Amino acid sequence: MILPKIQKWIDAEVFPQRVLLSGGNNALEVALEIASMLQKTPQEKIEKGIHSDTIVFRDTGKSFKIDWSDGAKKDNQGEYENVRGLIRWSHQKPSEGKYRIAILENFERVSRDAPHGLLKLIEEPPLKTIFLFTTRNHHQLLDTILSRMTVVSLCKDGKDCSIPEDIQEFLEGKSLIPKFQKIEELDKSAKESGEKKMDRSVFLEFIETLISVSRSEKKYQSFLELLFETHQAIGQNINPRFVLERLAIKITNS
Repeated sequence: MILPKIQKWIDAEVFPQRVLLSGGNNALEVALEIASMLQKTPQEKIEKGIHSDTIVFRDTGKSFKIDWSDGAKKDNQGEYENVRGLIRWSHQKPSEGKYRIAILENFERVSRDAPHGLLKLIEEPPLKTIFLFTTRNHHQLLDTILSRMTVVSLCKDGKDCSIPEDIQEFLEGKSLIPKFQKIEELDKSAKESGEKKMDRSVFLEFIETLISVSRSEKKYQSFLELLFETHQAIGQNINPRFVLERLAIKITNS
């Protein structure tokens, strides 16, 4: 089932050219369904590899290499199943569908040099070309890659992992009251869980959740540097409640 926000992109014909489907156990299936809807063609045709403007690179356990080398041929990888091949393929004009769509499963498993080779292509994709990448965990990818993609986080069942209300309120709420209430809740929990002293992991886990959400949502990415600084400060001998209150004020006033 297509997520509501993805359906809106398709219906409005504003689908991003670089989408990373992260997490879940059926991200590839979601990517195939998206491609089918964009190309207005049966999904089965795409799955069988007989749609000329849609190409699917499945994870066979072998890394996605820079060129169609002897090693790639030995791994039974096709002519376009490499960085330079994908660049050539994506610059060809659509002949059957509206777009050229490339699906690459488990992007984190590409060879070490491949992301750098793909960076220019991802940064300036050809007109009418769409890239659908999947990954089990987008935090394993380079920041230079992530910053150029629209990340869609999937739950294990392939549904949208909606942002928890308290996290959303902390990151975009215009009032300090609910933020300070959340900090009070964390402070109480930290004091109750620690045997003799405050359990800082309660605060660290909250910040790590804020970081994870901010990395996947462009509207929050401007907070990342501040969040990393806060995480580091809480890990040191600084009052975590004070540090979080300072963070809340800065985010609210931004």
